[in-house]
Amino acid sequence: MTKTSRLKARLLHEAVEDNLATMSGRLPKPLRRRARLTAKWGGRSATAMFFVAMIGAVRLAVGGGTAAGMVNAVPRDPVVASRPAVVAPSSFSRPKPLNAAALALAVRRVVIDAGHGGTSHGTSSESGLVEKDVTLDIAERLRGRLAGSGLTVLMTRAGDDSMSLRQRSDFANRAQGDLFVSIHVNALAPRNRGIETYYLGPSGAPADDAIAAHDNRDSGYSLADLRSLLDRIYIDAKKDESRRLAESVQHALLRHLRRINDAVEDRGVKTAPFVVLVGTEMPAILAEVSCLSNDEEAVLLRRAGYRQSIADALFDGIQAYLSEGDVDGGKETGNGSE
Repeated sequence: MTKTSRLKARLLHEAVEDNLATMSGRLPKPLRRRARLTAKWGGRSATAMFFVAMIGAVRLAVGGGTAAGMVNAVPRDPVVASRPAVVAPSSFSRPKPLNAAALALAVRRVVIDAGHGGTSHGTSSESGLVEKDVTLDIAERLRGRLAGSGLTVLMTRAGDDSMSLRQRSDFANRAQGDLFVSIHVNALAPRNRGIETYYLGPSGAPADDAIAAHDNRDSGYSLADLRSLLDRIYIDAKKDESRRLAESVQHALLRHLRRINDAVEDRGVKTAPFVVLVGTEMPAILAEVSCLSNDEEAVLLRRAGYRQSIADALFDGIQAYLSEGDVDGGKETGNGSE
C-alpha cells in the first residue's frame, strides 16, 4: 500500500469515529483534545490575567497616567461630570520682605566690640603696633561720642581681655543691644590699603573668606555648630538692616578719612561669614577701619587724631543710619555705660 493510500485510509477511519461519537452524544476527538487543554490551563490563564491587570492599575496610580482604552471603557458618573474641576495653583507668591522701619523700633543701646584682645593680638605692623590696642582705643573714643548723644553704650571688653567671638555675641544678646558694631583693622598685601565694612552673609570672593577666617580663629564654636551657623548665615531676618548700617558707616568712613588721607581706598560694603556677626540677634556689622599691614596707614594709626577721626566717622555713620530709616532714636539718659 502506498503512502497516499495509507493517509486516505487513516482520514476515513477518523471521520467514521467522529461520526459515531457525534451520534452517541460525545465530542469528536479534536474537540475532546481542546477541552482537555482548556481544563488544564484555563485556571492558570485567569490567574495570569488578574496579575497583569493589577500591575497595570499600580502603574497608573503611581505614574498618574491613564490608558485611553480604560478611560473609554468606564462610563462617567453624570453627577460627578457636572461638577467644576478643581485646578491646583501652579505656584504660590512669596511673601514680601518686611521693612523694619515700618515698625518704628527705637534704637537705645549700641554694643561696641573692640576686635581681639588678651591672647588674641590680631594683626600687627612692622613697627610693633598691635590690632587689639588700636581697636580698643577707637572703641573707647566711639563710646564717648555715642554716650554724649544720649545712647546707652556697652563694650564687649573694656580692657585687654580675652573673649571668644561667641562670648561677644552672647554678651550683646543678653544686654538686648539694638545695634552691634565690631571694630577691626585689616591685614592685606603690603601695597593694599583702604577700608571695608561687612555684614553677615556668604563671602563674595576668596579674599573675603581669608579675612573672615583670620578673624574667626577664636570663635568659641565647634564643628558640631556648623549647621546652626549656616542656617543663620543664609537665613537672616536682620540682614537688610545690617546692610543699611554697613553702607552708612562705610560712606562716613570714606568721607572723614579722605580729608586726612586722600589715598585711602574704598574696598566697599561686603558680606562674609564672620562668626561674631552670626550669633548676634540685632543688626550687626564689622568695620575694617584701616589697614595695619600698610606702612603709611600704620603711621597714621599711631596718631591719636587719626584714631579720633575714625571714631567720629563711625559715630556719624550710626547717626545717619538712624536718620535715614526714620528710626525713633529714643535715647536713654545716663553715663553711657552699664
